[in-house]
Formats: sequence, C-alpha cells, structure tokens
Amino acid sequence: MLSILILISIGFISKRVGLLEKAHTLILNNIIIYLTMPALIFRAVFESRISLSLLKIPLVALAIAALSMGVAYIVGRFLHLKRPTFGAFLLVAAIGNTGYLGYPLTLQLFGIGNLVKAVFYDLSGTVVFTFTIGLLVAQRYGQGNGKVNIIKEVFTFPPLIGLLVALVVKGLGIGLPNFLTDTIGFLAGATIPLVMLTIGLSLELTEVRTYALAIAVVVLIKLVVAPIVAMLGGNILGMSGSDLGIMVLEASMPSFLLSLVVGLRYGLDTDFLPAAIVVTTMLSMITIPVWQYLLKAIS
Repeated sequence: MLSILILISIGFISKRVGLLEKAHTLILNNIIIYLTMPALIFRAVFESRISLSLLKIPLVALAIAALSMGVAYIVGRFLHLKRPTFGAFLLVAAIGNTGYLGYPLTLQLFGIGNLVKAVFYDLSGTVVFTFTIGLLVAQRYGQGNGKVNIIKEVFTFPPLIGLLVALVVKGLGIGLPNFLTDTIGFLAGATIPLVMLTIGLSLELTEVRTYALAIAVVVLIKLVVAPIVAMLGGNILGMSGSDLGIMVLEASMPSFLLSLVVGLRYGLDTDFLPAAIVVTTMLSMITIPVWQYLLKAIS
C-alpha cells in the first residue's frame, strides 16, 4: 500500500508544481486502456490456471454492483437530487475502481498468480455492468444525446479484447515467441505506475462540501456495504483464501475513475463525479487495509 500511495502522491504533486497537467490524464488513460492494461490482462490470464471456479467471481461482482445501485436508488430518492446528479450518484455508488486500483493492489497483496481472479471480477463483473446497466442509467438521467450500443461498447473495450485473446491462445495451446512475451511483459509492467500517476493527477477536492450528504452515502455504500456483501456472498459460495480475499478487496474499491468519462459523454453532473471519486479514493486508503485485516482475523 505504501508504494501505491507514493506513486499517487507523485502524480498529485506533479500536477501541483506544474510538471504535469490534469489534461494529461486523457493521454495516460489512452495509453493504459489501449496498450498497457490489455497486455497486463493477457499476461495474467495466459500465465495462470483457468478453472470453472473463476465463474463464481463475476456472479458475485454483478450481484454486488446491482445491490449497491439498488440501495443507492432507494436512498437517492429521499435526497431529492437533480436528474444528472442522481444518475451520477447511482454510478459512483455501484461501480468500483476494480481495474485501475484493484489490479495494483491485487498484485501487491496476492501476487501475479492470483491476478486472473481480479481480472475476472473486473472485466466479467464491473465492465459488463458498466457497459450495460451503467450506460443505460447514464442515458436515462443524463442531459446528453448519446445512444447506447451495448454490444459495440463491450466488445470494443481493449482490456476485454485482451482477455478474450488470451483465453483463445491459451485454450488452443499456442506458444508465443520470446520476443513477443518480452514485449507484452514490458507493456504490462508499465500499467501500475501509469495508473497510479493518473489517479494522482485526477484527484480534486472541489465541490466536496456542496455534495457532502450524497457523497457520505456513496462512501457508506461503496466502502462499507459492498465489502460486507462480498464477504457474506463469498462465504455462501464456499470461497476462502485468496479467492475470498480478492473478492473482498475488489468489492472495497473506491468509485470508478472512468465514471467521469461516462458522465462527460452522457451529460451527468460532472461536478459531483470527481468530488465523489476523490473522497472515496482517499478514504479507501484507510478502509481497504481494515477490511483485509478483518478478513484475516476471522479466517
């Protein structure tokens, strides 16, 4: 956790001193989404054992996201939020940063051999939910004119393409030449520092007071309720060890960083979104270690 906090701090400080600008996050995001993260996912899947037990992970991930959005919907009705704010509220309460932050923490706490479990949680759970229910919510409550093409959104998402290609190559038993595996390894290794720098560049403390109550509800749902549901769901499905640990870890992630991109595209409240993201991200640095400690204590 300390090394990750340092990398995030470097990104934040780089912005404050003028070395980098917040506008650079778009360039870094493109590098991560189109190049380094697909390589990281390919490597994790290609080098790991794939079993049917992994199918439990996206089921729980989807259930957690759906339950979180359901709770947010009920509570949000009492907050009398404007439609663009309500849509943004539903997104950040339901969808976690399971790729950008979940992958680095999984690597650090559980190692590369277990990263495939986080990949399945993220791509088969978070990404599928985001590009289906998430986009439908954004279209319904946003002020933009964007139309949802779910099939296109899902199957043109580069990290998911990386997963599918890895499954095909691994399933067919295709060997890769050393120069290609080395290239994939170099790209994969760049993912974590780039992600942490991007998070640091994205952190803003504006508008937090304006939306204090709504953000407090998001914090409660995202950082408390979701991990509890993951722990209970994992136990019901007979999960233990690293399977349960990664399940709880991913469920305890802060709000999805790229929800701001969705909000910009569909006309959601883009003042509320970064405020919710920064608060949940900062507080998650406290709650994530607490959940992992509690999980070990009761195991």
